[in-house]
Amino acid sequence: MTDPLLDGDPAQVGPYTLHARLGGGGMGQVFLGRSPGGHTVAVKVVRPELAQDPDFRRRFATEVAAARKVGGFYTAQVVDADTDATAPWLATAYIPGPTLHRAVADRGPLPTDSVTVLGAGLAEGLAAVHAQGLVHRDLKPANVLLAADGPRVIDFGIARALDSTSHTHSSTVLGTAAFMSPEQARAEKVGPASDVFSLGCVLTFAATGRSPFGEGPSHAVGFRVVHEEPDLAGLPAPLVDLVRACLAKASGSRPGVEEVMAALAAGAPSRPGDGQWLPPDITEALSRHTLAYTRVQAPQTPPAEMKRAAPERPPLSPERVPAKPTDAELVIGNLTLNPLAVLVDGAEMGTVPAGERGSFPVESGKHTVQVGSGEQHSMVRRIGIEPRGTTRMAFDVGTGSNTQPEPVEEVVFKGRRGVADILVVILVLAGIVFLGLVISRVADLIFPWLGGLSLVGTVGVAIWMAGATVFEGPPSLGLRDSELTAGAEKGPGKLAASWQDLTQVSMVGEGSTARLVVWTRKVLPKFTSLEDFQGGKVVCVAKEVGVAKHHDTERLRAALRWFADDLWVEQPPAP
Repeated sequence: MTDPLLDGDPAQVGPYTLHARLGGGGMGQVFLGRSPGGHTVAVKVVRPELAQDPDFRRRFATEVAAARKVGGFYTAQVVDADTDATAPWLATAYIPGPTLHRAVADRGPLPTDSVTVLGAGLAEGLAAVHAQGLVHRDLKPANVLLAADGPRVIDFGIARALDSTSHTHSSTVLGTAAFMSPEQARAEKVGPASDVFSLGCVLTFAATGRSPFGEGPSHAVGFRVVHEEPDLAGLPAPLVDLVRACLAKASGSRPGVEEVMAALAAGAPSRPGDGQWLPPDITEALSRHTLAYTRVQAPQTPPAEMKRAAPERPPLSPERVPAKPTDAELVIGNLTLNPLAVLVDGAEMGTVPAGERGSFPVESGKHTVQVGSGEQHSMVRRIGIEPRGTTRMAFDVGTGSNTQPEPVEEVVFKGRRGVADILVVILVLAGIVFLGLVISRVADLIFPWLGGLSLVGTVGVAIWMAGATVFEGPPSLGLRDSELTAGAEKGPGKLAASWQDLTQVSMVGEGSTARLVVWTRKVLPKFTSLEDFQGGKVVCVAKEVGVAKHHDTERLRAALRWFADDLWVEQPPAP
C-alpha cells in the first residue's frame, strides 16, 4: 500500500510527478509517480550517501543500462532513468499489488496451485533477466510482486551496483541470508544458477511461510545455507523433488530456469492471465491496491474550475467497463543521438535515451505509434500487437535535410575512397602496365606476333582490375535483424554472418581506430582470413567504414546494441 509523502520528499523527479511513498530498500526510497502523459511508474531514488560514491554511480549506470534491455511479462520493466542526476534515479512500470512477503505474512502460505503458477512465472522472469547477461542476486519474497495477471520480478541488477559500496556502508545488504545461494554466502562469483537456488527458497517460503534454512542471525543462517540440508517439511509433495534440485549445494547440479519453468508450467492448473491464480482474499487485496493507487493518481479539479465541472454521473456497471489488460509490450530502439519521446495512441509513454532502448507495456490490438526528437516528429504509424506479443521498432534519422526520426530495418555504414587509396590503385595499375610492356618487348624479340598479344592481355588485366575496384565500391558495414555484412559494398569479397552464428560482438578501442570484433559458434569460411583477436575475428576498423567522429561511433554502438541484442558486450575504455 502507499503512504503519504513526507516533508523532505521531492515532489518531482525528472519528468515524473510524485504522489506517494511505496517503500524503501538498500538502494533508497521508492515513490509512486506519474508521467506527463498519465503513465504510472515506480520511481526509485538513490540514497544521498550512495549518490556521493563515484564507484557506485559507475556501477549503477552500467546495471541500469543492462536492466533496460530486460523484457518479458514477468518483470517490471525499466522505462526511464537518470544516472547522472544529483540523486540518481530509475523508473519502472508500476505493478499494483502486494509483495509475496506481505501476502504470506498477512494470510499465510499460498495453496499448491498458486505456488506452481508463481514459480513458472518467476522462472520466466529470471530467464528474461539472464538473457541480458544479468544475475538478480537478491531474489526474495520482498522482490516479488503479485499481480492479477501473474507475478513480477523487481530490482534485478541493483544488488550488483551495491557491491562496490559494501565495504564502506555496513548497512548495505547484497542479498538476504535466508534466500542466498551457497556461493553467494561464501562471497564467490555467482551466475544464473545462484538465482535458481534463491527461487527454490522463495517457492518454499510461498508454500510453507518460512525459509528452508530457518531464521536467526545472518551468519548462522548463512552457515546453514552452505553446510546443512534444507528443511522442506510441509512443502507440497508435487514440489519437493523440483525444489530440492534447485537447492543443490553445487551450482552445476541445479536445473536451469528453463527446466524449472517447463516443469512448473506443465503442472500449473491455470494461466495467470485468467485472474484466478491467487486465493480470493489476495485477489481482494489486489483490488485494494489498485483502488489505492487510482485514488492517489486521480488529478484534483482546480477550485476555479469546480463550478464548471460536469455533474457527476453514476459509474458504469462492472459488466460495461471495458477491460484493458496490459498483456503485450512495445520495444523502441533509439539509434539517434537525441532522446526520443514515445507516444502510443497520442499518449506519452516515456522517453528513450540516445542510443538505448525502452520497453513499454501496452494492451494487445491495433495502436498508433509516433516518436519525437525535439521539434521533429515521425509520421504516425499504425501497428498491430498480438496478445502476449512483443513488437520491436528501431528509429534513426535520415541524411541531409531529412532529420525526422523514422523506423528502420537496416543501418549501413560506408567508407570512402581517399586520395591515398586512389594513388595506390593508380600505382598498382601503372606497375602492371609497365610489367606488361617489358614482357611484350621480350616476347617480341622471340616471336614477333606474341609481343602484341602480351601487351593487349596486360592492358586488359589492368582495365579489368580498375573496373572491379570501381564496381566493388568502398568498404561497408551493414546491420539488420537477421545478419551482419561487411567488406566491399559489392563483389565477391563481401562477408555475411547470421547473428545465430555468433556468440559475442564488441567494439574494442575508442574513436576511429576502434575494431569491430565478433566471436563465432563455428568456423565460417569467409571469416577465416580475418585478423584474430583473443579468440574472435576483427571484422573491420571503424574508420574503414566511415566511422571517424564521436557521434559516428556512438551511432554504431547504438546500432550494434539494437541489432546484435544479447550478443553485444560493452568493453570498458582503455586505461
